[in-house]
Amino acid sequence: MKSRILFFSTLVSTVLFIFSSCSDDDKNDNITPPQLVPNGAYVINSGGKGNNAASITYYDLDSKQVRTGIFESVNGIGLGDTGESMIVYGNKIYVAVYNSGIIYVLDKNCKILSTIQSETADKIQPREFEAYNGKVYVSLYEGYLARIDTTTMKIDKKIAVGPNPESVKAANNKIYVANSGGMNSKNGYNNTVSVVDPELTSSKEIEVGMNPQEFKMDKYNNLYLISRGNYKTDETAVPNKLQQINTTTDKVTVLEEGHSFLMFPYGDKLYLVNKVYVNSIPVSTVSCYNITEKKVVEENFITDGTVISDISGIEFEPASGDIYVLAANKKNNGDVYVFSSAGKLQNKFDTGGSYPMGISFIKK
Repeated sequence: MKSRILFFSTLVSTVLFIFSSCSDDDKNDNITPPQLVPNGAYVINSGGKGNNAASITYYDLDSKQVRTGIFESVNGIGLGDTGESMIVYGNKIYVAVYNSGIIYVLDKNCKILSTIQSETADKIQPREFEAYNGKVYVSLYEGYLARIDTTTMKIDKKIAVGPNPESVKAANNKIYVANSGGMNSKNGYNNTVSVVDPELTSSKEIEVGMNPQEFKMDKYNNLYLISRGNYKTDETAVPNKLQQINTTTDKVTVLEEGHSFLMFPYGDKLYLVNKVYVNSIPVSTVSCYNITEKKVVEENFITDGTVISDISGIEFEPASGDIYVLAANKKNNGDVYVFSSAGKLQNKFDTGGSYPMGISFIKK
């Protein structure tokens, strides 16, 4: 008799535990962070402005499994409106949520460590990050470069730069800021880069191509800048430009025109993503610019015929050398295509959110 009672009691406890677990999952009240760190990647999805649908997706490099909505499942709240960018520095992840006016500082399992936002009625508009000498720098679209103390996880200083800054890059003990002027596009974009000291005490401007957007450094510590022009295709068109900035003299040299919307350096090549619009539909290609020869040597690195219409980012996984290409789709979720270094498709996965903006690889 006692054994039957014990069995029944155990059965009831098990059922209650399972029911309770299902209920917790339904409520998305997972307080304990999932252990995702060992060998994976995070993808930040913009979600589209005004939709409050920004998200973070986890991709396991070993099992190829995808987990969507990681931030929400860990913290019990949504990421916000317009996920813009993220950076991994030390044991922390910094995430910019542009339209919500928030910077989240997370641990490597996406648990919130700190929330940075304006203490006044005017919210900050975070765009792009750069890590340098124990600090994290972030461009604020309202016209500032801010510096985050990685210990206090708060902004400790900021300085005015040009209008609507985008990419930020540290080189030769200087911080370079691309001033796009994107909010004034009807009257012409901006064409300057602000050069700031790391202590944010002084700033100067240098002239570059119209609508500067993105910096990258190659393995030789050369600094490159893409200016996207005015996106037009008629007689008033100003083409995109690939430029190199001498970080000693700050002299700007135009290297190439018409191939450069996004870029990523790898080895002796710059992978250049070009994007043109045909009847409002984007068409993307990825060419290769040889750093030493200073010319485009491959018009399309994708060799297996895979077509990707709207590329939103490109990144390399260091251990394998695989190339991760992020693709947007305004109607459906975004995709990530994984290519070998030979340009052949290895894998593809759905990010579970629209317009993927960037990917960061996480290691122990």
